[in-house]
Amino acid sequence: MAHRLWRLIAIVSVLCSCGAAPRQNQPLVPAMPVIELLSFADCPNTPVLRAALGNALALQGRGWTFTETNQERLPESDIRRGYPTPTVLVNQRDLFGLPEPTTTSLSCRVYPGGVPDATAVAAQLDRVLTR
Repeated sequence: MAHRLWRLIAIVSVLCSCGAAPRQNQPLVPAMPVIELLSFADCPNTPVLRAALGNALALQGRGWTFTETNQERLPESDIRRGYPTPTVLVNQRDLFGLPEPTTTSLSCRVYPGGVPDATAVAAQLDRVLTR
């Protein structure tokens, strides 16, 4: 009986090894991505995207949060000033694939088809964070 118990313990310890590699084709999702909403005062699309982002994160139920950054308060040299407003960055990359800006001048962002809703934002977060 004791021999069977030790054998079972050995099998379980091998299966539960902390050094186990992730399964192939299993997405690697960060525990807590850095999500940032870039905006500046008086942009009419910012409240719409802010609400969509908040609702998208709630839909996903992972406990993720975001910070909001006023681009006008960033130093002139900060590249985040160059993203058009409003923009969502996930781990310092634009959620919808806009390349990093080459200048730091402030501008408004026009989304094809309008500001994405919560469902579109949630779907894009899944795409970006599970590839």
